[in-house]
Amino acid sequence: MHYVQKILLKRLLTQNGQKYSILTLGYNFEDNIVFHLKQLINNGFVKKNGHAYIITAEGVKTITRYDLTTIEDTGFKTFFVGFLCNFNAQYLIKEHSVKHGNFYNLPSGKPRFGEPIEKALVRAFEENTGAILKPNDFQYQSLHLKTVKTSSGDILFDDAFAIYKVNINRSQKKAMRLNKHIGWRGVEEIRSLPNRWPEIDICILNRNKMPYLCYEVVSDYILN
Repeated sequence: MHYVQKILLKRLLTQNGQKYSILTLGYNFEDNIVFHLKQLINNGFVKKNGHAYIITAEGVKTITRYDLTTIEDTGFKTFFVGFLCNFNAQYLIKEHSVKHGNFYNLPSGKPRFGEPIEKALVRAFEENTGAILKPNDFQYQSLHLKTVKTSSGDILFDDAFAIYKVNINRSQKKAMRLNKHIGWRGVEEIRSLPNRWPEIDICILNRNKMPYLCYEVVSDYILN
């Protein structure tokens, strides 16, 4: 697949239903952008609805085969590290905006190729919160192997999500410069959130500390 087509799919995966002017920002006629969009549509990866371009289930399945940072084909499950960080009965929750609402999960990040896990934890947590912690501030809790399918049975995502409990003190909390999509929420507020990713229910609401879980989730959120 051409690099431009991967970029277009990545942009639609991040925010579906974009108009041409926003979707193709940074590209011009010399990049053959119209040709690449037609290719994506002809291959069933994208469909057009009025003035909006919509990624399909096949498009999601195709682009998630790649590392979304480097746009290289990994051929493996995507691996994330997620953070279960609480202070005074509040937890850090990350909000993601999609066309017809929001969904919520734990702050997370991806280790880089060749990066030791302890460095990945420190880096990813800083990227989410602005706080620089030490490796021993992260305590491994559980590994979640999650497959996300559409209501028609197509696989959208297939990833491994390692959750680490994060111990912070008052001064560390005060020093945080949180990503704009991340905030502190109490348990009852979390319970009322729509479209929660299962890690939230398992780790926060149900307090399930099983070291290994494998499950499927049915969700059409990215396609709606």
